[in-house]
Amino acid sequence: MALNGIRCSTPAIDPHGHFRQTYSWTVSFAFWKAGLTYRNGRDTLKLIERRAIWQVHGKRCAYCRDPLSFAEAEIDHVLPESLAKNADEWHRIRSEQGLTDDFDIDGFENLLPSCRPCNSRKSGTPLALGRTAIELGVAGRAKPQVLALVRRFIEHDKVDKLRIALASALDSGKLSERDVSRLISQVRNDSGVFRLSSIPWLIQDQAIGEVSKTDVERYLSEKVSLPLNMKDGLRLISEDNTKVLVSSLGEFQDAIQKGFSTCSNFERDVAYQRFERPLAFLQVLKAAKFAEQSFMDDPRRGLSDISLLPATLLFVTEDMTSDEAFAGQRSRLDGKSIQDLVENGEATVKEVGSEMLAVQYDHGRTFMFEMMRADVNADGIEDMVIHWGGGPIRGTYRTASVVVLTRRSQDEMFSCVSVEGLHSAR
Repeated sequence: MALNGIRCSTPAIDPHGHFRQTYSWTVSFAFWKAGLTYRNGRDTLKLIERRAIWQVHGKRCAYCRDPLSFAEAEIDHVLPESLAKNADEWHRIRSEQGLTDDFDIDGFENLLPSCRPCNSRKSGTPLALGRTAIELGVAGRAKPQVLALVRRFIEHDKVDKLRIALASALDSGKLSERDVSRLISQVRNDSGVFRLSSIPWLIQDQAIGEVSKTDVERYLSEKVSLPLNMKDGLRLISEDNTKVLVSSLGEFQDAIQKGFSTCSNFERDVAYQRFERPLAFLQVLKAAKFAEQSFMDDPRRGLSDISLLPATLLFVTEDMTSDEAFAGQRSRLDGKSIQDLVENGEATVKEVGSEMLAVQYDHGRTFMFEMMRADVNADGIEDMVIHWGGGPIRGTYRTASVVVLTRRSQDEMFSCVSVEGLHSAR
């Protein structure tokens, strides 16, 4: 079956919530190539730009610095638009401010969020010369971040519009459920956007439902939310007793590469939860692609299917000690499933869900939850990315990592796969 495209119409709303006009957009695709093309009305883009400016500038009025809701936010031209209507005056203003001839009066370098009172007071009158220079500097420095955020919003907007269009086609009988699923997965792959199976605290304490490859650099540079007693950053120390404080994923990554490490068990836990796990996940994300084939999707298989999970996923005492008394514990689990141990009374499932599993075995506890599904080792087969954690039931020792599982046929169990640049404890 071939379908050339789906045409949709949607009312456009201006920044103040008033109806302006109806704009149309088209989703066109060829089934096997799933090539998707979007034509969006300019009004939608303006709303996206407005949201990006408001968010990058801290959701505050640029002039009085009061908190500003998105509904209240107005976008102000630092240099009023009216100046560009008089060529001589516009040339004089640009010369005073040291601006180039190609300075865009409607560009992000001249736009700031404002509350209604400040915007009304300023109106079409330019600010004082020095204040104008300050505000233009603020807008100019924020421009790259605004542009990056606009690009991210547009990609997410495309996927949302695709869902609406495909839902209409599904209701009309033009597409099957499998066709819809495949097209959505394909456009996510083309956009570098992946849906998370569960919602870990990836960056800050923000619940994220989708991640995009285009966001990796932003994730690396953003400040990480840390405990109150680490307001200046996580402490790391080198062999020569040099200490540094890190507060972003990028800073932590650089310090570890230079040989720095944590000093206490508490700092070690914080390092894993706030830095190491997100970094490992981003490493997987960079490698992720749309899977051409899956042996865990129809029927859906996951962490609740313990007959398909190798027993070697379980934590054993050998993982934490070199004591010969515990040597060979892991090798004795080879070839067995977690279900085998449960049936023999050796292991107990403590918690289970469609995307999580907790198992107690040999005085140890293992906890796993699914994070994402994609092809992460470029073999065309869908893999499952999980958080893995384990430790003894009694004691404070804990270990954790990001693990990638795959299933290469309907007759096979899950197995661990390696991803370049990703260190896994399994």
